[in-house]
Amino acid sequence: MLESAVTIGRVAGIRIGIHYTWFIIFALLTLSLMLLFQAGYPHWPQAQVTTTAVVTSLLFFLSIVLHELGHSLVALRKGIPVRSITLFIFGGVAQTERDAERAQDEFWIAIAGPLVSLALAAAFYVLSALMQGLSEPAAVAFGWLAFINLVVAVFNLIPGFPLDGGRVFRATVWGLSGNPAKGMAWAVMGGRLVAYGLLGVGAWLAIMHGLLLNGLWLAAIAWFLLSAAEASSRDFTLGQLLRGVSARQILRPDVPQVAAGTALQNWVDAGALAGGERAAVVTRGADVVGLVTLSDARKVARERWGLVAVDEVMTPRERLQVVAPDTGLEDVLRAMERQSLNQVPVMEGERLVGWIDRERLMRAIRVRSEAAG
Repeated sequence: MLESAVTIGRVAGIRIGIHYTWFIIFALLTLSLMLLFQAGYPHWPQAQVTTTAVVTSLLFFLSIVLHELGHSLVALRKGIPVRSITLFIFGGVAQTERDAERAQDEFWIAIAGPLVSLALAAAFYVLSALMQGLSEPAAVAFGWLAFINLVVAVFNLIPGFPLDGGRVFRATVWGLSGNPAKGMAWAVMGGRLVAYGLLGVGAWLAIMHGLLLNGLWLAAIAWFLLSAAEASSRDFTLGQLLRGVSARQILRPDVPQVAAGTALQNWVDAGALAGGERAAVVTRGADVVGLVTLSDARKVARERWGLVAVDEVMTPRERLQVVAPDTGLEDVLRAMERQSLNQVPVMEGERLVGWIDRERLMRAIRVRSEAAG
């Protein structure tokens, strides 16, 4: 979902993006701050209320970006590539290319975010104190930012996955036991308890106090945390099953191919209908120039299939997700899930050696699962 975020900049090579759902939470937070400032400081002009609320909201989300940068910069220092930081309706998330392979790395990456938030809380508190008597709006805004950053730090330290505290908990159990699976199991259990607790508090607020919106918001956060915890648990289990297996071991060597310039109709008739293939590598001589799928064909009106060539609708080589033969299957799975792909070509340099489709990957998972008992 977050892959559709709009890029607003880069820091240390990390793409900073905004998902469209962020505008919803930005508007809600700004409106809430306007109501808060109007009630607490009725002598402020409306323009001052609005300006202070907007600037405070922006500074809060800048704080979230800095929180995620804390995770990201430590991850980079530990040799883990970071793809992006994205702001969305539930806050922010840093997306790494892979998980930490050592418990101590996981610990420091996870704790970095809350430490940044604590530092920001202290900095905003000092700024609020300095602004007393100089600018009431600035003092109020900095005071609120100090409080909310403290809340972010404390909430994130709750030991339930996928919160930062859950990752710290996982790293601690992993480090003490030497068993990453045990650490993950305990952290996910904590995540479930946190989610169910938030759901209970949300129901209590809605039923006992009539705070329906507050209750629904807590329920939404609970659903997000529970979904993320379960998804992370599944991904971890799959990663453990596929660990040590490379693309070379399960690739399909006889890759379906179609020459550039071939009409879509001819490829569909010969490859898809007759051969049962849903995709094919597009070649020009010995060179791979792209990949065409039935989904690409469906973007063209059927009556024009005889007039449009496969290379006119294919994903070109420069945008094609490929993997090397020695790429681990857990990384192959991550790449396919990230881009919602059904197949990836396996290439050694510029030479096509095979491909892996979702069916072959799922078969490998089933075999490894059965072998593991």
